[in-house]
Amino acid sequence: MVNFTNQQSSPIHLENTISSLMREELNSANRFNTFREMSYDPIIGASLLFLNAVTNRPFKLEYHKDATSQEKKLTDKLNESLEQLEPYSKRDVVNNLLTMLTYGCSLNEFVYKRQDRFLVFDNISPIHLNTVRKFNFKKGKLESVELVKPDNDSLVNDTSYGDKKISGEKLLFVALNKTQDAPLGQSLLTPVWQSWKVKTVTEEYQLIGTAKQFGNILSISVPSSYINSWLTDPASEEAAYLDHLQESAALLHAGKSSHIIVPSDVFEGGQRQFEVGPISKLGNTDYEVNTTIERLSNQMLLALQTSLLQLGNTGSGSFALSESKTNLLTMVVRAIHDQISDAFRKPLKTAFELNKLPTTRLPKLVFEDVEPTDYETVSKYWQRLAQGGLITPDDNLEKFLREIGGFDGDPDYKDLMDGARKGAQLMEGSTDVDNERIEKEG
Repeated sequence: MVNFTNQQSSPIHLENTISSLMREELNSANRFNTFREMSYDPIIGASLLFLNAVTNRPFKLEYHKDATSQEKKLTDKLNESLEQLEPYSKRDVVNNLLTMLTYGCSLNEFVYKRQDRFLVFDNISPIHLNTVRKFNFKKGKLESVELVKPDNDSLVNDTSYGDKKISGEKLLFVALNKTQDAPLGQSLLTPVWQSWKVKTVTEEYQLIGTAKQFGNILSISVPSSYINSWLTDPASEEAAYLDHLQESAALLHAGKSSHIIVPSDVFEGGQRQFEVGPISKLGNTDYEVNTTIERLSNQMLLALQTSLLQLGNTGSGSFALSESKTNLLTMVVRAIHDQISDAFRKPLKTAFELNKLPTTRLPKLVFEDVEPTDYETVSKYWQRLAQGGLITPDDNLEKFLREIGGFDGDPDYKDLMDGARKGAQLMEGSTDVDNERIEKEG
């Protein structure tokens, strides 16, 4: 008796699978691992590196406008301590804070030390979010975190953190666009996830299609008597040959064999009894996979606010379009800077409390501007104000313009300005003489 075994494939229904995977991969338990995996995508990884490079600007603490002399001294000492941070430099600190772009939030522990009668920053060290077992909040404020030992490939072993609990008072927690529904912030990768997942699955199908295109699908033609013997008498010579033929065909498709042996027998009409050949095409199943992948990549760039990276790659775009997208990116970067600056008030407040100073006039963390100063625009602006009599030049205005122009603190600035004034006076006198000459000749 013959036993037949039916095998049925289970094709992926993307419209259902993607939705169910989203709920699974973006839940609180899996989201950090998902975001880390997404960062390995070349489009997402390059965009995050670009955003980090643009956003990681030099920074310093600036006095409060009403700061006392003692508060200014402490601010100066804090700035000095930031320059002396070890093992994480100022730039490393910003990089660690900017992990919130990937994960939605960042977590750092700050430690103080005594230096020249002041308590200042000793270290600001990052805590990887994958090591956090639980965030404990109370009325929206981070009360503590529970840590576990990092789970990695054992190449890097960080002994500073094991299973322990750290008070929220010692932590600098920065969440990107934190809301009641998202207390851990909102990663820039969250709106990218669906496009990334569909792109990943599409690329996998493209590889499968490429493999099948290279290997083709074999068609094996044999006399029906061989098939009957293979089904009814597995021990027969016909069945044994058919098994051998199938094994050889499988090896041929896998690239492990370069030949296959078939009899050269023909029927009375001259048709070959045994034939092995590829099926060139199963039907009209052409699908523009590259177009789909390109569209999904553009969606990811747009969601990450880095779509200006694609300008010029498609043979379209203009300077005006590039400028508007650059302005949009600048606004995003400044918003991120403001969020970091607001969060940094916490360690500054702690520093002032440790030094027995009031916390009503805290310094502010200020980043260097993303875009260089457009001196032409600035000069036209002040020129029109002066011509309209809306502003009167004085020492304070001159000091402000010197700072904008980068002349502040330049020992040669006075000589430079004196020379510029004399040159302007000479030019003005020359213009007056030329005007008198014109009037006389007229």
